[in-house]
Amino acid sequence: MYGKPALGTVVPLAGLTAAPEVLPGLPYARGLQEAAGTGFLLYCSIAAVLILLKCWYRIRNSGDRS
Repeated sequence: MYGKPALGTVVPLAGLTAAPEVLPGLPYARGLQEAAGTGFLLYCSIAAVLILLKCWYRIRNSGDRS
């Protein structure tokens, strides 16, 4: 009783020893994760370019007002 763990605590852990390639849906999830990372980088780069353009136009047109 004290030396052996209960059967219910050992059996669920048996599925965790499977190789990741055997698990269904893992390649699909990896592809989604890569696409999300690429989309996030694209979003950040577009936002940075827009902010830089806004600052550039403000600096360029700041001397026109009088």
